[in-house]
Amino acid sequence: MSTKIIQLRARGDNDFGLTEGEPYYPKVGADSVVGLETEINKHVLKYDIATSTTNGLISKEDKTKLDKLQVEPFEGLKFKSPDGSIFVLSVDNDGKPVFTKEDKNG
Repeated sequence: MSTKIIQLRARGDNDFGLTEGEPYYPKVGADSVVGLETEINKHVLKYDIATSTTNGLISKEDKTKLDKLQVEPFEGLKFKSPDGSIFVLSVDNDGKPVFTKEDKNG
């Protein structure tokens, strides 16, 4: 495979700051060159989509954690006290905080 350098000349004054007849060299990425796809694909890392059971761009453990994140307004946040009890923080209709101890059986 050889490298080809192509020099072009501006056809006329233009918005790129070139004047008529001024030489320039177009610069393109390798992915713009027809026929290089297979060579490029040899050097580009590919990742599968992560699931809760298979690793991908992120680990399956991180995918499981990510899936647990809530994006909507929270209905209750859980907190653990030093003795291991779980409390749920919510708000009443007036916006006042309400802590409720979570039942261990249910």
